[in-house]
Amino acid sequence: MQVMRSGFSHSSGFNGSKISGLIQPMTKFAKTLLCTSALLVSLAACDPVREERGYRMDPEQISQVETGTSSKDEVLELMGSPSSISTFPESGEAWYYIGRKTEHYAFLEKDVLQQDVVVIEFDENEVVKEIKTYDKDDAQQIDVVDRTTPTGGNELGFFEQIFGNFGRFNPPTQ
Repeated sequence: MQVMRSGFSHSSGFNGSKISGLIQPMTKFAKTLLCTSALLVSLAACDPVREERGYRMDPEQISQVETGTSSKDEVLELMGSPSSISTFPESGEAWYYIGRKTEHYAFLEKDVLQQDVVVIEFDENEVVKEIKTYDKDDAQQIDVVDRTTPTGGNELGFFEQIFGNFGRFNPPTQ
């Protein structure tokens, strides 16, 4: 007696385990290929992000600024506006030209590749008194203080802020 299932007869010599035996290694190969491809694509997408911010240092321009002869206006014309100006110019003003190159991958912390600072100090007559240059090796790490200044008043919670004004409406004046 022959039993028919899905168009194949048991006596015809068809064995379903042969096909499933071929499909299983193929799906394993396909999964491995897919995972490898995804990994390679994600690694290729991880090019570093390079940023250059601030003043672009040109040694030729800096060498044209002369101590004792160059005025503030000449420095401004030659090098452009400074990145920062000294806050307390009691003994003369100082201009800071700051440039920095960084690199980072995705969401990771930035690595400083190059950092240059040129400080041009002026005397009371607005003539260049001194030129100082600093690079990445001269930088110092500064610890940030986490303290906060207390303020007067009440500290309200989340629900107090949301529902605090219910019932505080002024009646309309007539």
